[in-house]
Amino acid sequence: MVKNLATWLEKRFTKNLQQHYKPLTVAKGAGLKSGSHITVIGGGISGSAFVRQLALEAHKAGKDIYITLVNSTNCNYCGGLITNVALETLAELSDLHVPQDLVLKEVDQCIYINKAGHVKINLSKPLTATLRTSRFGYLGFDDSIKNRITQGLPREVVDRIQVIEPTLAKRVKKAQSGKHNWQVVLSKRNPDNSNMILETDVVVIACGFRALNRPMLKEFHKLTGFQPPPTIPASVTEVDTSNATKNFIENRMFIIDGIIPDCVVAFIPKGPQWLTLTSLNKKLTAAELKQLFAHPQVRKFIELPDPENSLRCHTVCGASVYVGPSSKFYGDNWLVIGDLTGYGRILKDGYFAAFLGAQLAAETLLYLGSDRQSLSKGYHDRLKHFSKDNICGRYLFNLNNWLNQQDWFSKLFMAAAKAEGREKQGAYIHAAIRALATGELSYRLITLLFVLGLVRYPFTVIHDLLGRVKGR
Repeated sequence: MVKNLATWLEKRFTKNLQQHYKPLTVAKGAGLKSGSHITVIGGGISGSAFVRQLALEAHKAGKDIYITLVNSTNCNYCGGLITNVALETLAELSDLHVPQDLVLKEVDQCIYINKAGHVKINLSKPLTATLRTSRFGYLGFDDSIKNRITQGLPREVVDRIQVIEPTLAKRVKKAQSGKHNWQVVLSKRNPDNSNMILETDVVVIACGFRALNRPMLKEFHKLTGFQPPPTIPASVTEVDTSNATKNFIENRMFIIDGIIPDCVVAFIPKGPQWLTLTSLNKKLTAAELKQLFAHPQVRKFIELPDPENSLRCHTVCGASVYVGPSSKFYGDNWLVIGDLTGYGRILKDGYFAAFLGAQLAAETLLYLGSDRQSLSKGYHDRLKHFSKDNICGRYLFNLNNWLNQQDWFSKLFMAAAKAEGREKQGAYIHAAIRALATGELSYRLITLLFVLGLVRYPFTVIHDLLGRVKGR
């Protein structure tokens, strides 16, 4: 019965998360007018997805909207694990799929490791491992979306889309004339090495956290009051495992919890001799890399004698991960999309948030308008779905980091997880870890599953003991 209850909870609450977002109620004549010009700064996944969604919606609405995408083509980290929720959302909203040549691995099992041991957990559906931006001779997923912005669109719609790369937006300022609202000043890194000033009606900021220290965003903050979301440190690197003396990574992703204090590390396989390593809550040092790969539980699956000299880019890239919403990310004729909003599920699945946020922003601009009130109603209010659940996720993450430094808890948790392993799909703890890997359940439900699994464990032990007594 317990097993069936855990399975029922997974099936009951594993849904396409887009269902929470209702269509807008549109007034006749509202929204952007034909001839409006939108400039999108940042050609990563959020910017590219937004341009496609805006073009699709504009065509559907019969509006001639001109769109310029400004992109710097910087490396946007190498990691990439795409959940089925994200892929379904991309297909449903944008009519785009992942080309097979982008798929480096299909991950079908998760290994959870803590100081006390490890447990194997089968995934309901395989996850897709790719690169984000093109590296090492492989096309990245983000780049593939940018390359297919206009796929399937009519010629007249394609002609209204302009992509300028590589370049940098040096400055965003109020327009001097009354014809447009903004001027976007580009650097001399334009393809023709000229200074360029774009006159535009709406500015959409689609940069990632790396752009926060650039002069353009600092000045934009002073001009508009934009407030970035709170973050925690993270890191990512690509590891060449060809020199490993043992390698049983195969098609498995790994969640390595508490081996590095106050930090959760993940391994994502990208090939037979290649994995992505990510960390949450700190940027890993060379000493911590060595500590990680030297741990006995990790060495059961991979032995890599010199991890520091096995990094494919020869460095660990620092990153930032949002842990709460931005307090101000839109105003009259400007808005921010993607990670810099702080909306979506924290610590998980930025792809889904990017695709859905792009759709909500495009719908709002086209059917309501670009003023602050319209963006509040159509964009912000519909992004709030995860806000309360994210509070639970943040506390769960912090509590987990603390508890995993206590030997008694690591042993209890691993014993309970292994006790569930006798069942085909496990039960509560297996379902919770599986949901952390796939992103298919809310943090509130994940917390409940963990609690139920730990509470159940003493009864499982008693049941087993009674069974042994009867067997005698």
